Amino acid sequence: MDRVTMEYGDSALPGVVLAGGSQQTASVGAAVIEAHRELVAALLKLAGKDSPLAGLEPEELIGHEGGLCKFDDPTRRESYAVLLGRAGLDELTAEGSAPPPFEAMHWSMHSYGAMFCEVRVNAITGETRVSRFLGSFDCGRILNAKTARSQFRGGIVMGLGLALAEETQFDERNGRIMNPSLAEYHVPVHMDVPEIDVIWTDIADPHAPMGAHGIGEIGITGVGAAVANAVYNATGKRVRELPITLDKLM
Repeated sequence: MDRVTMEYGDSALPGVVLAGGSQQTASVGAAVIEAHRELVAALLKLAGKDSPLAGLEPEELIGHEGGLCKFDDPTRRESYAVLLGRAGLDELTAEGSAPPPFEAMHWSMHSYGAMFCEVRVNAITGETRVSRFLGSFDCGRILNAKTARSQFRGGIVMGLGLALAEETQFDERNGRIMNPSLAEYHVPVHMDVPEIDVIWTDIADPHAPMGAHGIGEIGITGVGAAVANAVYNATGKRVRELPITLDKLM
């Protein structure tokens, strides 16, 4: 991996999908897979009859340790350097693009999550504190556990802001925003965020590119409802307009 260079988000490159709708991982990843497939096919044409790779199809090969090898037989292997050297080439370029998968017309490609939380509501002041939170997710194959966990937890923190703090306040007379800066617009801080646990199924979707779904917003979805339900369980008051502030509980 230390010999792989990834360039992305550079204005010198062609346009890609926008960063929204939890769509980048699936769409960009599918394009990378297609480009790799084209590269493997081009390298295979250079292999020749004397190569350990002779007679194989691109679908039977994987990239491994600076070369190509048969998926179920690592002994049938040849390095990129040997493949290029045999053809007298210094480099080989392949391009690939991936349209939306045809399967998306027949199956749902969405991510799913279930949110659970424990809240404590002060019986005198109405102050609400979330003391524990758990998010459980089904997002197909998880490509990077570290960044996925951070994405899920960050989304939950944003959801806590939605549930308990964040609200744009308007002056109804002239439409002026009354809390235009972070001095007046409240967001969760360290003391507002409880211990957050996240779990996921990590089951690849056979109909999705790379088996993965997007996880961009799924961490936020459901947090407000989980907090509101927990507040109802604690107080008996059903709040249907977020954020859940003191005046709505007293």
